[in-house]
Amino acid sequence: MKTDARVRYTKRVLKESMLKVLAEKPVQKITVKELCELAQVNRATFYLHYHDPFDLLEQIENEVFEDISTTVITASNDVNTIARKVFTTVKKDADLFKVLFSENGDRMFLQRIIDVSRSKTVADWRQQYPQATEQQLDFLYTFIISGSVAVIEQWVRTGMKEEIPLDVGDIAKKCIDSWSLTQK
Repeated sequence: MKTDARVRYTKRVLKESMLKVLAEKPVQKITVKELCELAQVNRATFYLHYHDPFDLLEQIENEVFEDISTTVITASNDVNTIARKVFTTVKKDADLFKVLFSENGDRMFLQRIIDVSRSKTVADWRQQYPQATEQQLDFLYTFIISGSVAVIEQWVRTGMKEEIPLDVGDIAKKCIDSWSLTQK
């Protein structure tokens, strides 16, 4: 079903308003009234689409999560390709990621992103490194992804001037390759 242009516009301005206000204070302190005033829509219109500011934030996060999830799950096993696609997605939703990495950001959402490819990646590694334990593979995943997220966070906070900083995919691949040598 195609969404009406007015509905798309309303959702877009509410999303933009939410991100603008969220940059200044946590979602717990955001009111429907201030979102509506900033977006220049009335409260009834807001409630046609969302229950409250938490629901709006959740829907924004779910859209981005779907993008990243699709990117990661449909990407090849090539770490560089995945890194490039993730950085492209982050750049496309830069305003959201600036807020997510701020003090008012939703750390649970970031954890969902970190976990999005855990089972697929660990399963792929299990095939490549059958001698490794499940715990070793899980620790390796956590190490690689946490470092990658930290680089993305720094990249976002410094204005995303480089296309892909530090060749994150290459660094991750070298870590995995180095680790695999210790497993033989």
